[in-house]
Amino acid sequence: MKQVSRKLFVSLISAIGMSGCSYTSDAIFPSLFGSDTQEEVAANSSVPLPELGTTNFEPLEITEGGNTGTFVGQKVIGFRSELTQLQDSIRKYNDELQKIRTSVINNALQYHKVIGAIEAKLQVGTTPGNPQMYAMLQTAQNNVQVMSANTNSLNQLAAKVNSDAAMTTYLLDSIKAAYGVSGAVDEDHRQLRILENETNQTAILFNSLSAELNNDILRQQQYVETARNNIVDLNSAIKVGSYNSVGYYRNASAAPTLLTTSASAAKSGGYSASPLFVAKFNKQDVRFQDGLKQAVSSAIQKKPNVMFEVVAVSPAGGSQLSKNNAQNNAAMVFQEMVNMGVGADKISLAARTSDTAKVSEVHVYVK
Repeated sequence: MKQVSRKLFVSLISAIGMSGCSYTSDAIFPSLFGSDTQEEVAANSSVPLPELGTTNFEPLEITEGGNTGTFVGQKVIGFRSELTQLQDSIRKYNDELQKIRTSVINNALQYHKVIGAIEAKLQVGTTPGNPQMYAMLQTAQNNVQVMSANTNSLNQLAAKVNSDAAMTTYLLDSIKAAYGVSGAVDEDHRQLRILENETNQTAILFNSLSAELNNDILRQQQYVETARNNIVDLNSAIKVGSYNSVGYYRNASAAPTLLTTSASAAKSGGYSASPLFVAKFNKQDVRFQDGLKQAVSSAIQKKPNVMFEVVAVSPAGGSQLSKNNAQNNAAMVFQEMVNMGVGADKISLAARTSDTAKVSEVHVYVK
């Protein structure tokens, strides 16, 4: 009977993850196992690409003007030359930005291909400390280093943009001051007005470029941090040859009932609107057992025939590994409840993502 329950448990735990990932055979690893399908499969990695700006910054053409022969007319010629240089800088900075963005996306695609292949292999299991898996992880680590280099390039570009933006402000002040210089003719003031307007537009473009660069930098920094954490998690998984609790799945002795609904439907599905118990797995060796036992015992005292739902909660937009870790943690909570004497038929499992969750969580609900 225990053997039957064990098989049921393995299949049900697998079913939790079916909506968020696919279980793939060794055939998806061409460089290691002789197949040609790795790129196609790994390109479907669940981690999103970096969200970068898309604006192409192109300044307006500068209006031509003639030489009036006055002192102010000579200043106008100088102002126009300075504005031309600043607009040339914008074009150069824009080209540099687009190249960095292309590098960011291409590198992220390569990173996801490798990470997707590693995750898929860990799903089906491999030998602990597999050197081929470590070689793939090193490739992903190299991609993370490129991410950091791209972030540095963005920071350097932002510094240059901010410096020239200050020069644009200085030029605008100089143009305004030229209105007060004596000896000008009407044509001088007409050209000054045109230059003032075009310099204002250039200043706005510099500000827009700077703002979008700062957003790109922030997003890239967050992306690199996530990628680094993912590398650490994968390194731990490769050490044991699978995700942390896969051995526990294979040796579990009880089979819960799988629900296809998630806890987000609690109000309409007959479950409590708020969880009975929440465990946040923000560090290793989280000691949730005492709190769980107290909560479960209290629920059973109030309603002996109470039914429980254990929900794996992972951060929205997180990696497949993050989702798997949440499911592993939910399985540990399930087993702990069974050890407390709760019948396996009284516990169901579900999984969902949350916009507010920052780490893997497990929520326990009651009917």
